[in-house]
Amino acid sequence: MAIIVTLNLISTMNIKLDHSTPCHLTSFFILLMKEGISPNQIVLGIVQLASQTHELDDLMASADCLRLLLVLMPAESCAKGVCKYISSLAAKGITTLMLLDALRLACYVCGQIDEANLVHLTYKRLQADAIISQMLRD
Repeated sequence: MAIIVTLNLISTMNIKLDHSTPCHLTSFFILLMKEGISPNQIVLGIVQLASQTHELDDLMASADCLRLLLVLMPAESCAKGVCKYISSLAAKGITTLMLLDALRLACYVCGQIDEANLVHLTYKRLQADAIISQMLRD
C-alpha cells in the first residue's frame, strides 16, 4: 500500500528523476531518511564524494554552490557509514548530480519540501554551470 501511495504522490506532483539517475538511489535515500538519517547528513556524503572525485572542479561556481548548500542544510552530526558508502558510489559511476537528483526526489517523497527545494536549486545551478563551463571551453 505504501508503494502505491508513493507512486501516486510522485505522479501527482509530476516529479521525475533525470534520465541518467538510477532509481535505486532514491529508494536508498528514502530508506535512510525513514531510519532517521537526515537529508543534511546525506548532503555531507554527497559533498565528500564531489571533493574526492574532483568531478566539479572545472565548474565555475561548484564550490560556492556546495558550500551554500552545507550552510543552508547544516548537519547536526555526521553519519560516517552513510558518508563512506556515498563516497564509494563514485567507483560505480555515480555522480554528484545523480546523487543530488535522487536526494531531491527522496526529500519530496518523505515530505521534506524545504530540503527538496534547496537540493533542487543546487542541482539546477550545478547543471547550468556544467553547460556554461563546457561552452566556455569549446
